[in-house]
Amino acid sequence: MENIFRDLRIIRFSDKTLVFGVFIVFCFLPLLLSPRFVFFFSEAIVWVLFALSYNLMLGHTGMLSLGHTAFFGLGAYTFAILTRKAMLPSTTALAAVLGVGFVSSLLIGFFCVRHRRIYFAFLTFAFCQMVYAIIYSMYDLTGGDDGLISVPVPRILASTTGAYYFVFFISALCLFLLLRITNSPFGSILHAIRDNPERVEFSGLRIRSFRLASFVIAGFFGAIAGALYTILTKSAFLEYFGIEFMALILFCCLLGGIHTFYGPVVGAMIVVALDKLLGKYTLYWAAVTGVSVILIVILFPKGILGFLKEKKERLRT
Repeated sequence: MENIFRDLRIIRFSDKTLVFGVFIVFCFLPLLLSPRFVFFFSEAIVWVLFALSYNLMLGHTGMLSLGHTAFFGLGAYTFAILTRKAMLPSTTALAAVLGVGFVSSLLIGFFCVRHRRIYFAFLTFAFCQMVYAIIYSMYDLTGGDDGLISVPVPRILASTTGAYYFVFFISALCLFLLLRITNSPFGSILHAIRDNPERVEFSGLRIRSFRLASFVIAGFFGAIAGALYTILTKSAFLEYFGIEFMALILFCCLLGGIHTFYGPVVGAMIVVALDKLLGKYTLYWAAVTGVSVILIVILFPKGILGFLKEKKERLRT
């Protein structure tokens, strides 16, 4: 294994070059792949955005939330209700999603960030289940257990290729914004809060305000991911609020590495691939995922990219 990493030192790609190369490849994917694989990558891109939004709290701020799916579900249902029930244009519905994502994350975060560690985690889960109960009880509006299907989208987004490009470019913009946030002085403060909150507090900064800002930003982008998923699948279901959905997004972050920006990107791609490939051959793909989590924690406690980053730093020394 050491020889492999030693050989990799001859490859001198900067992060920007690699990211730009991946961006160009994804721009031409619909021209190279069948609609089935184009849809697969569209779904993976949405999961990437959702995982990145969650990791802003988990990996960059040190806040373990068990209710981040609430914002994904709210974004999905807001778009579905406004376009299918209220018959509003998609642009208006998307604008409403931004507002709902911001307001809901601000309200929920206002109460949750007052607590830390396990209390914070369970409080976010409680709020998520509260939102679930509200959505479930409003059957005439949300469809209850049946969810909402046949959500109307503009003709240009009805095709697999059109939906792919829309999801891809919106997600790419969100990824760029999240990258700028994490690399900004604000992001450095979040990292300091994650590593040593007591020292940050002694320096005179209000930790609660920064934790709330991280929570709101994460919820805002999580709602966008939910709306994009509804545009892609033309449906919205209650399972978006479930603990299984939350466990999958947590697995995406752990798999790739929570202390690296691109870790959730790698993790989300792998999780979606496992879902499609294993789900095709077995009904127990979740069990395989569970075994994978155990192996990842034992063999790669810092995730795949965390492991590679650690190896790279050792080679430099």
